[in-house]
Amino acid sequence: MKFLKAVESFKKYLAVERGYSPLTIKEYGMDLNLFYNYLVDKLNFSEDFNVEEISKYEVAEFLGDIILVDENTPATRNRKLYSIRSFFNYLFKYEYIETNPAVTIEASKTEIRAEPIYLKLDDARRYVETIKRYGSINQKRDLAIVKLFLYAGLRVSELVNLNIDDIDFETQSIKFYGKGNKERNLPLHHDVIEAIRDYIPERKEIKIKDEDAKSALFLSRYGRRISVRAVQQMVKKYARMAGVRNSRKITPHKLRHTFASILYHKTKDIRIIQDLLGHADISTTQIYTHTDIEQKKEAINELPNF
Repeated sequence: MKFLKAVESFKKYLAVERGYSPLTIKEYGMDLNLFYNYLVDKLNFSEDFNVEEISKYEVAEFLGDIILVDENTPATRNRKLYSIRSFFNYLFKYEYIETNPAVTIEASKTEIRAEPIYLKLDDARRYVETIKRYGSINQKRDLAIVKLFLYAGLRVSELVNLNIDDIDFETQSIKFYGKGNKERNLPLHHDVIEAIRDYIPERKEIKIKDEDAKSALFLSRYGRRISVRAVQQMVKKYARMAGVRNSRKITPHKLRHTFASILYHKTKDIRIIQDLLGHADISTTQIYTHTDIEQKKEAINELPNF
């Protein structure tokens, strides 16, 4: 089977049998496309090579260069290994290949997970005020987006895929399908509800360009569902304007960290945070149990005089 044809077949399998989201399937496709280009450009494979031509050697060389040449992190290498391994698992399962060349390749040891970067409460307030003061043509939309990150901790992929019907204004909640195609139902802070209400009339004035945009909650000025890239650029722009420390590192995911970190400091309930973030494994959530330097100082100052 030709490699490119196998990739298309694999993507259909992910959509139909595994129920993966379009964004997840796109990420698998990007990893496999990168692998394809490496085989053709670096290892002199023909452009229409068969999957049977790939051995453990080529997979290992690609993953090695991810670290040594491209200077990516072990975590990035592991993600690409997972994509490639899943691809060959599918081919082996359906007997397109006799052996899986990636099955014995081990994952890299990753660095100890650091405390997440997030905005302190004052920074978050200044961030929101910056959006209000800047007065962009998209101000109401941008405020609603940022407040959904800060009050609900959505992933950027979840946010761009929101539809108007996902918002229940009566119960002040939101229902949608998150990572792994799992249904999530979240209560919404009244501030988020008001921000979305303010944005809806403005959204109705935008000329819709395609069928998908008709149901989309957040639109670009060009009448299409807003893209992940557009949201990422918007978030970073306001961080820079607000003078937030490490502004170049502020992303939608960092706003999700902000929601989780501030909520944990208020509730100290890791199970609630796990449920609201949609984490399958509580160990993923435990990075939010960190304490910042001010909390440490307060704790030290509580010690008695010796």
